[in-house]
Amino acid sequence: MKCSQSQSFGPLGEVPAKVGWDEGSPTGEQRQAPRLTLLIRAAKLVAGEGEFLVVVRDVSRDGLKVRTFHPLPPDADYSIELSSGERHQVEKVWENGEIKGFRFSNPVALEQLLAEGPAGRRKRPVRLRLKLEVAVFAGARRSEALIVDISQHGACIVSDEYLAIDERIRIKGDSLPELTARVRWRRRPLYGLIFEQTFRFDDLARLAARLTTASASPMAAVEWDSALRRATSAGLTDR
Repeated sequence: MKCSQSQSFGPLGEVPAKVGWDEGSPTGEQRQAPRLTLLIRAAKLVAGEGEFLVVVRDVSRDGLKVRTFHPLPPDADYSIELSSGERHQVEKVWENGEIKGFRFSNPVALEQLLAEGPAGRRKRPVRLRLKLEVAVFAGARRSEALIVDISQHGACIVSDEYLAIDERIRIKGDSLPELTARVRWRRRPLYGLIFEQTFRFDDLARLAARLTTASASPMAAVEWDSALRRATSAGLTDR
């Protein structure tokens, strides 16, 4: 697993059209509404307790087709979160390898599907929430922390250690490649980090799927959840 500065799948969660996946369609698929076949956009699929990166293709008001990068949890309740932040419940109706078709529980206007967020607000990369215990190294200091969300470009951690703005740190954890980052913002015990090397979109998708099986200690999760909610509501987790 590698991070890469030069081989990212596009800035801020966009996936370039030149990827050129030959997605195809299952034989006999019935389409009841016009579809936008040229849409290629990063999104988040929520399945039970897990959150997964996907690429959305071929949407209509009734459903959408996505590319995944790993198997999905079976028999889960699914919802799709688009770049606008809107979340819609969906039902998986077919799959063909990495390509899967989902039907919206309720029809969605195409304008909502194409929206990228409020006007004037910087577009954010897709962020995945998780709870992963890691070690943080700042100079000669070592401390414990909890990653509570991650994107291609950065992460939010909870730590009792004092970290300075723009301080350079290293992060190590089980199932996680060693990461180097700088502190962008802080509201102790929360810190927003920017990675020095960005993740490829597909690498982060596969990594996040593995990390969803890694659990933090229950006491740590309970203790820090309220702090994360406060920072999220205040917009501090934007990277």
